[in-house]
Amino acid sequence: MARRPETTSRFARCGAGAALTVMCGMMTACDPPVISISETAVTVVDEDGGKGRPAAMGDYVTIKYRLEDENGRVVLEHDRFSFTLGAGVVIAGVDDAVVGMRQAGKRQVLVPPQKHWGRAGYGNGAIKPNATLTLHVQLLSVRKA
Repeated sequence: MARRPETTSRFARCGAGAALTVMCGMMTACDPPVISISETAVTVVDEDGGKGRPAAMGDYVTIKYRLEDENGRVVLEHDRFSFTLGAGVVIAGVDDAVVGMRQAGKRQVLVPPQKHWGRAGYGNGAIKPNATLTLHVQLLSVRKA
């Protein structure tokens, strides 16, 4: 009888009451970890874990990002954008995506409408109301504010 591979699940909590669930069950070493943040279903795939300490709310970070609509069209992008995590400078989906990242880390994030401009949309129709967006983000630097 063949043995089934063992599965592992790890659960942790992150700031502001958002549950951070790391799902590692039945994944090979080559599969990137998938992380769901809060009940609003921000879904994060770590493409590269980076190095150093993880970014936390209140840290001053610099990111490179590209935001795409549901058709893969780039609607916003920036090579260097600096802000304080949790200060309300960016949409909630970006804060959620960057928390826990390490310097040089890369993530792909599915951002539901509840974590961006929602029913209002943005930019004279550039981002349609109620769209799920894809965020590609790299953490360039992180430091205590």
